[in-house]
Amino acid sequence: MSGMPAADRKGTLARWDGDFLPLALVAFCTVMNFGLALVNNLVTNIQEIHVVAVQLVVTLCAAALVVLRRPRLTADQVILLVMLVSCVVISTIYHGQTDVKILYDMSVIPLFVVLGSTIKRVPRWCMHMLFIIVLITVAFETVMPDAYAKIVNPLRYYANTRSWVADKMDDQADDSGFYFGAQRAGQGDATHRASGLFLEPLSLGYFACIAAIFYMNEYRYQAGRKILAVSGCSLLIILSDVRAALGVLFVIAIGAPLLARLPRLAGLALPFVVIAGGAVLHYSTAGDQHIADLAGRLSWTFEELREADLTTLLFGGFDQTHANDSAILYFAEVSGILGYVLLLYISAGVSSLNERPLITNAALIYLASTSLFGHAYASIKTGALLGFVVGSQKRNQETPNVKYLPQKAVE
Repeated sequence: MSGMPAADRKGTLARWDGDFLPLALVAFCTVMNFGLALVNNLVTNIQEIHVVAVQLVVTLCAAALVVLRRPRLTADQVILLVMLVSCVVISTIYHGQTDVKILYDMSVIPLFVVLGSTIKRVPRWCMHMLFIIVLITVAFETVMPDAYAKIVNPLRYYANTRSWVADKMDDQADDSGFYFGAQRAGQGDATHRASGLFLEPLSLGYFACIAAIFYMNEYRYQAGRKILAVSGCSLLIILSDVRAALGVLFVIAIGAPLLARLPRLAGLALPFVVIAGGAVLHYSTAGDQHIADLAGRLSWTFEELREADLTTLLFGGFDQTHANDSAILYFAEVSGILGYVLLLYISAGVSSLNERPLITNAALIYLASTSLFGHAYASIKTGALLGFVVGSQKRNQETPNVKYLPQKAVE
């Protein structure tokens, strides 16, 4: 940077100083649970109240940064936010109560979308850094799983911070050190599912999807780098054995050229296409023993929707027995089905700006698909990163085609 003109150097430093805190906060959200697990296992016991306190502080810091900085939201985004809040208020009035935990989970990605709109862009080096850290922890766990379990011990961390995990441990007497699901039931050692930095496989797969969406947009004019980056993300998903994430990544990667050019109104239909596809898959596989697990998980969403009356669809009131396995049921409980759809649009950064729509359309597919298998995508350890990537594209409308720039100018 010493070779840069003084004015350019000053501008670069100013952007670094201005964006450092939001970037650091998102990085902290990504590594937070891993750090707490290390403290829990090596230093002192962490309880649920400690995790709640840390997440509350992080959320308040994000909100404070939003207030102190200048978010760039379009009129459409503001309207969508107002409509979502209205759905929540109407549902609360109708039921006479609401669920604060669901409301918090609902707010994570939109909050970081707004925060992301205050930065110039998510630097490539920032995503590279997170990816490398994740890859190192995954490699360590894959090569030396016993050592990983002994040092990190995700199961002990979750048992201390989630009462239902502690109850399940008592029932199963599981002392492996790995979180539930790290081993495919009834299969051999080769089916160990990596968790790495995220302590459980599902979030690792979701991180890889988000990173792939980012890289596909960043390297849209550099085929070699794009293929390398997406291959690395695919490797993480394969090691985590999150089949839904692998399917989502495959669809987004194959459809990327179309998603980058899809008309805006057509893009709004993507969540409905995905959910309709899930319904077709559910009803066509009912009773098929070869994919009984998939059919069963999809049934928790679509059978409940099929049996719901109009007031339940509008105001919530779904049976929450399987809400942890269906984000549609989970978030619609406090906002109705319309509120759930609005949440998808807000989380994907839908707006009237003439931006390249790849990130938005890819995020819509990712969010709608993973909704059919739970609401883990809204967890702050991956939700903050998604919101940040989505929000930052609003400040990045005029990026030139890097393919035709001199390498020195690109750097």
